Amino acid sequence: MNRGQQLRFLPLLHYTLLVLLSSSTTIVSSLHTPPSEIIIAAPSSISDYRRLASLIVSTFDDSAPESSERDPSIFNYKWDALKWNLYEKSLTEEFTYRQYASTARRMRGKKYCLLVAKEEGLDSGQPLSGGDCNVVGMVEMGLSICPSYSVIDVFDSQEDEHKDESLLHTSDGRCNRVCIPQPTIGVLCIKSTHQNRGIGRKLIQKCEKVARELWEEPQIFVDVEPDNVDALAFFEKCGYHYCMDRGGTAQILRNTTVFRRRMEEVKPHWLLRKKLGGSDLEEC
Repeated sequence: MNRGQQLRFLPLLHYTLLVLLSSSTTIVSSLHTPPSEIIIAAPSSISDYRRLASLIVSTFDDSAPESSERDPSIFNYKWDALKWNLYEKSLTEEFTYRQYASTARRMRGKKYCLLVAKEEGLDSGQPLSGGDCNVVGMVEMGLSICPSYSVIDVFDSQEDEHKDESLLHTSDGRCNRVCIPQPTIGVLCIKSTHQNRGIGRKLIQKCEKVARELWEEPQIFVDVEPDNVDALAFFEKCGYHYCMDRGGTAQILRNTTVFRRRMEEVKPHWLLRKKLGGSDLEEC
């Protein structure tokens, strides 16, 4: 599912969504920690944004491809690692912090949702100050140009398909693809020590609730990198299905802009979709 925007987050929307959803949705493997109360809420302090930035960098950038892949000498590999630990990591965290804090301010009152999962207790083994919380997960959702479900969803009933045909065809019988801004999850990551505790499911369900009840949208999308098999399996378990092309014969793969170590990259992503109907959200 994986940071940039598009999902700069979404480059497809040329107005204020430029830095929206950062990259591909990612789920990382983890260790178990003792259960404690997890609060899902919007970032409410500078420390929330800074911990969010640190989480994103540790998830997406610590293992980002290095220049040493182009010149795989031992010297360049060690030099790149040294630069990252000395100053590149802190610069990337500051860049990410400013990016998300700025986007949240600009998108206030618009269809943009940034949520963190917070836990009271320790942060990297150190006690947190009074009232402070450790950010152990985050999700970002905004608007992305996506095809109309009646064109791409092979899971819709035949009745729904016929009902929408009049909206998809012109007078000369040509079938047009209807593409409109729709809710899209662009970033999801959980701290490695807190995965397999249902935090990702809670974050996704909160996004679905916002999209359905506040934005009054009938469906939600997510972009996931093809090699992120854990994220693909997670979203399929949560009721998301691959979006299909007009003929229903091929899955939709589209390019998405992501950030890696402060640099923009364009990567292909699978587009998945879930219909939002009724009061019950599927368990993940």
